[in-house]
Amino acid sequence: MSAHAEDIQAHVRTYVVVFAVLAALTVVTVAVSYLDLSTPMAIAVALLVACTKGALVALFFMHLLDEKKIIYALLALSVIFFAMCLSIPTEWHSGLIRSDSVWSSTGAGAGAHGESAHDDHGGGH
Repeated sequence: MSAHAEDIQAHVRTYVVVFAVLAALTVVTVAVSYLDLSTPMAIAVALLVACTKGALVALFFMHLLDEKKIIYALLALSVIFFAMCLSIPTEWHSGLIRSDSVWSSTGAGAGAHGESAHDDHGGGH
């Protein structure tokens, strides 16, 4: 058998193994959905499995393993931006970011013009 045919068989074997791992992780995702986990824990497990599956797809099917260093720098930048976007609702929920502080600087909060919430319904009170 030629070296080219052996190289193709090695690639096919790699793709089959990655496919099997992706299928197994899909089964893990479904199995975890039946567990009685708290919401933060369920989200963390789901994100961990999803990120693992995404990394496998990117590395093997999108051939990122064979790319130059600049691709990894852009990928790292994307991961950092993604983590920042995920942290916004988490910080908002935990109270690190106050929702009224977003609107207070623009003057668009409720009652900014000295009106109560009931004044815009019309009629007497």
